[in-house]
Amino acid sequence: MADEYGLHELAARSGVAPRTIRFYQSQGLLPKPRRDGRDARYDERHEERLRLVAELQDRGLTLGAIRDLVGREGKEVLSVADWLGLDQTLRGPWSDDRPRLFDTAELTATLGGRGPGLLAALERAGYVERQAEGEMWLVTSPALLEMALRLHDAGVDVELSGRARDLLRRRLARCADDLVDLFTTRAGTGFGGRATPGDVSKALDTLRPVARDTAGLIFAQEIERALHRLVEAGPVAVVKRRR
Repeated sequence: MADEYGLHELAARSGVAPRTIRFYQSQGLLPKPRRDGRDARYDERHEERLRLVAELQDRGLTLGAIRDLVGREGKEVLSVADWLGLDQTLRGPWSDDRPRLFDTAELTATLGGRGPGLLAALERAGYVERQAEGEMWLVTSPALLEMALRLHDAGVDVELSGRARDLLRRRLARCADDLVDLFTTRAGTGFGGRATPGDVSKALDTLRPVARDTAGLIFAQEIERALHRLVEAGPVAVVKRRR
């Protein structure tokens, strides 16, 4: 039989107060202890669960969310390492594009002598942000800055590309939230099933490039549809849209 201990020893081993342990137990966050007459007997499963609850709280989960994850009767209890590995996967980047600090010389070289006024326009559109020290610039998305410069070279001014970027972000943010909700509500049926955290991590690694490619494909199809509709409406519709 595994080593067992009483409530106060569990509290000493875990650093969690007895009152809190009782509360967690009442909320379904801990497995039921073995009863020895009137005494509750705990073991390493309870200590592990207390560590897991603490780790997940540190990551911002509410007790209700933690109960949904690990507190259901009959559900296999995963280790802290399992859950934190899955947590790390869920928080992992979906893009290699990261903010960068440029000094003035680097940013000037990036702009490549495209003419006066461009840096100010990029700053107004939010592509670059001057830092307090004056000679440093924060570029929140180097990839988007590069796209803005390519559009500028093609005749699309920075103010317009910035508005297009913001429009896309607003609409795609809603779409991303809806997709995450969809996959979350189908977890255990259409997605995940009896998968281990390692299986889910592998699925997400596969999903990342597929999601990017699918989003790009669908967006291209929808742009094509919108342009065809505009052409079919005729020159009058184009003139009205320009007013």
